[in-house]
Amino acid sequence: MVTTNSDLGTVRNFKVSDVDRILEIASKSLSEYYSGSLIMDLFQTWQEGFFVYTLNGKVVGFLVGSKFSQTEARILILAIEERYRHLGFGKALLSSFIKVCEMENLMSMRLEVRTDNKDAIRFYKKNGFVVTSTLRGYYSDLSDAYLMWRII
Repeated sequence: MVTTNSDLGTVRNFKVSDVDRILEIASKSLSEYYSGSLIMDLFQTWQEGFFVYTLNGKVVGFLVGSKFSQTEARILILAIEERYRHLGFGKALLSSFIKVCEMENLMSMRLEVRTDNKDAIRFYKKNGFVVTSTLRGYYSDLSDAYLMWRII
């Protein structure tokens, strides 16, 4: 279990009891729909890659990652409750995920992000990701996504 404490909050592994709060954050922060069963399926796939950020015991953000291959990880979902954005919580979640990937000897990671999500694109670029291609009609509303990648 990875737990990182700071003056502002704590990164810890996801617990099943967090699912309702995760769904609440996802529904307010993301345009795609995520069901509880999907979240639990993702959790079962690679539990070590699923983190939450808590502030005073309340979950305010989360990151769901997976092993894409023997050498590559994938960030599937990263969301922070709106009023807690730009405070370093996403960076803390990403850092915890990178540590797990390093322990698993993974060499790179990738993710998809909406081409119009300028804040997320800026965040990922600031954290070493580069755009490698555009995925046309990637999302359920047929919006485009950037495929982003970085070396661990």
